[in-house]
Amino acid sequence: MNLAFAGIDRDALRRAGRMVVSIEGMWCASCALAVERTIARSPGVTAASTSFAGGSALVRWDPDRIDLDELFTRVERLGYGIVPLVESQEMERQIDAQARAVWMRLAVAGFFGMWSMLGSVALYLDAGLAASQAGWWIALASCLAALPVVTWSALAFYRAGWRTLRAGVPGMDALVSTGVLASCLLSGWSLLRGSADVYADTATMLVSFLLCGRLIELHARRRNSVAVNALRQAVPETVRRIGVNGVPVEEPANRVGPGDLVLVHAGERVAVDGTVVEGEGEVDAAIVSGESAPLPVALGDRIVAGSINLSSRLVLRVDQAWGQRFIDRIGVRMLELLGTKSAAAMQAERFARWLVPAALVLAAASFTVSWAGGGDPVQAALRALSVLVAACPCAVGLALPLAYAASTASAARQGILLRDPASLEALANAREILFDKTGTLTEGMLEVREVLGSQHAAPAEVLGLAARAEADIAHPVARAIRSAAEAAGAASCGDGLVQRHPRGCTWRSPDGQDMLLVGSAGFVEEQGVSLPPGAPADCTRVEVVRNGKWIGAILLQDRIREDAARALRSFAEAGIRTRLVTGDSAAAAAPVAEAVGLGPDQVHAHCLPEDKVKVLERAGKPAVFVGDGVNDALALAAAECGVAVQGATPAAVATAGVVIASGGVEQVAAAWRHARRTVGVVRQNLAFSMVYNVAVLALASSGMVTPVAAAGAMLASSLSVMLNSGRLLSGTSARQRT
Repeated sequence: MNLAFAGIDRDALRRAGRMVVSIEGMWCASCALAVERTIARSPGVTAASTSFAGGSALVRWDPDRIDLDELFTRVERLGYGIVPLVESQEMERQIDAQARAVWMRLAVAGFFGMWSMLGSVALYLDAGLAASQAGWWIALASCLAALPVVTWSALAFYRAGWRTLRAGVPGMDALVSTGVLASCLLSGWSLLRGSADVYADTATMLVSFLLCGRLIELHARRRNSVAVNALRQAVPETVRRIGVNGVPVEEPANRVGPGDLVLVHAGERVAVDGTVVEGEGEVDAAIVSGESAPLPVALGDRIVAGSINLSSRLVLRVDQAWGQRFIDRIGVRMLELLGTKSAAAMQAERFARWLVPAALVLAAASFTVSWAGGGDPVQAALRALSVLVAACPCAVGLALPLAYAASTASAARQGILLRDPASLEALANAREILFDKTGTLTEGMLEVREVLGSQHAAPAEVLGLAARAEADIAHPVARAIRSAAEAAGAASCGDGLVQRHPRGCTWRSPDGQDMLLVGSAGFVEEQGVSLPPGAPADCTRVEVVRNGKWIGAILLQDRIREDAARALRSFAEAGIRTRLVTGDSAAAAAPVAEAVGLGPDQVHAHCLPEDKVKVLERAGKPAVFVGDGVNDALALAAAECGVAVQGATPAAVATAGVVIASGGVEQVAAAWRHARRTVGVVRQNLAFSMVYNVAVLALASSGMVTPVAAAGAMLASSLSVMLNSGRLLSGTSARQRT
């Protein structure tokens, strides 16, 4: 029995039919594939998906056929640990520890590999030196310098390679291990024969570059952990729980459960999912819907964790336990969705899986044919080892990391942050791009669109009076009214008595002769004031009443980004479909869609976070989602590429694969152009390196390429990949490209 699950009800878990677990000990994406294959082959399992970037696995099974102990045993027998989903802080600690270990291995590989490389280069450049006794001693020194690299630094590759071989899915680790060991074996054999033909530089360079690739992957894992953590940080860690004596006591949010009563003051974030049992007011529920306008709540209405209480005291009855809140479920779903590998990386892995058995078979065949044909056994062995040296996938291993590193540096200078190769590739090949509305195509801030006057007051007076009443109120609507009044030159100082109500406010002059009501239609009608008909449904409307008479209204809307229409037009010209996906109402989304050139059939309104994921699932692949809010985090994770615009929330930034650090929506188009150029370079790198491996393998197996020539060709191939990737550093700015 797996002790990690000892305290969990096995029957309940079995009946659930699914679980998301953490996998301990995964070193690379090949490890994740091996674990996934092992889980999928377990009796009763119907689907398995393992993410190295998320450090997790999603498993679904038939409750009547599953044997959980057998499932756990199979994973542990492979050399990995399967445990309940760990908290994001613990995941970050584990990733940081693994990254430190990789840095240490890379430092050793860099230091000792440098000395090993110097000796090898000297022998390559001077044939006379290589044939002398001094050359043999230089070759020996080069091999001795490489020992720490091919033993300690490469140990994790050997371990992962063996595990993936056992699982029947050998990947880059198995191929790297084969190439490194073949280089070491051939170098040792050459030294014993008195030859200076050694290949220590091949082994050290391969290990060093693959360690660099591991650091890139660990960075992606760390980002995913930060994304989940940032999502949870959007809610408070403490609550005011109302005890049996009616006195609220502050305590950790994870100690309250269904049925408990929690007090939430005005201006505070809600820490629980619950139902209003006392009070009424307005909340900012953008964490769920992205709606910029405040949402009225009253008795019986449900509020989710992360919402902001904007107006008055509320008492909630908790209806979801810690870990089952809406935001917790989004976090688990994000772990299921994060960490997709790029097509280029999967292509390299598939090539590696094909190359391992092909190289071994060709090496064995070369040895057999050469020896059976009456050749010298030593020469036959050299031919076989030439095949294994030629199979070293330096260029294949470098094709993606080098291009990605150069592309990341170039994009950063333009205010575009690239997080992982998979997102970059998906953006380059995008067929459909979905945009959030509030904060993405709009600026996420209400502004006064129009002021309606009446026979009792001109529009300027209506605005000035409303600003005076809202002078000291911290509310999105109040801030927008004050800003408009200040821009119009109207004073908004608070010189009277203000009383805040859940859906508005009242203001009395110091002498008590003047009274204003400012708020929603429902609020002023409750005070006995009749309103004229005809309130538009596509904006927020604030009524203004003076001494019992309606004097006007203020219409507010979210400001559309200036470059939004140009950006969407550029995508349409490139043949990429665009859509608007928002939690706002259809009426609020319609004017924004019209302003940026989208038709009614391209608008999806009233979308909760999970609804946005469903729209993504129906979109053309690869699909890109562009957003900015906490409510967009799930869609950003679900999309093949998530793009967070400037000013996005920490949760959105942490989840996105591409972050626009400076600039507007047009920078999304600039990032797309840059991604297309990068993917073109990656494909060139992969094509050249794969052709090289196939060609040299064929020549080496026929005896036409010596080990020295194979090593030289490998070095030339790697240099060509480096030079081709370097073009990304000197390319034209993405903002200037068309």
